[in-house]
Amino acid sequence: MKKFFKQKHSGFTLVEMVIYLALMTAISIVLVRSLVLVFNSNRAAFAEMNLRNAAYSAMENMVREIRGSISIDSADSTLYPSQAGILALNQTDGNGNPIVVEFATSSSGALDISRGAAPPALVGPVTGNGAQVAALVFTPITTKNSTAVRIALELSASVNGATQTQWFYDTAILRNSY
Repeated sequence: MKKFFKQKHSGFTLVEMVIYLALMTAISIVLVRSLVLVFNSNRAAFAEMNLRNAAYSAMENMVREIRGSISIDSADSTLYPSQAGILALNQTDGNGNPIVVEFATSSSGALDISRGAAPPALVGPVTGNGAQVAALVFTPITTKNSTAVRIALELSASVNGATQTQWFYDTAILRNSY
């Protein structure tokens, strides 16, 4: 009796290779798009974090200085409706000498604080490196009993192309005005 041996062919056919290649391409595209999405959301989250940290620092400093002030120096302030606001506050130092505290936007977009006898000396930026001031509006609120300042601050932060812009608001009463 004759035995017929079947030859075994190993490997892939052309059709199988095309199907496997198409599947691997589709899986690779999905993975790459997922990674791009994760990196973009990470940049947006860092921009949001920079924005909120800068806003917290700026608002906390401005509110603290407004509350410790005697009055607003209207002559040296640029108030509402200007969006490039400058707020000059009259205060006294520990010895009772008059000083001026001023908040203004620098040419680099940072919010700077200046302090001292007129003219006040620059202390430094209140906002961090990651955020720029897009608009700063100070609105004085005066009643027969007290004076307050409404702050509207628009900050913009950008991290590797992901940009976040947001408005922040607060109001502070001059403690020595009532």
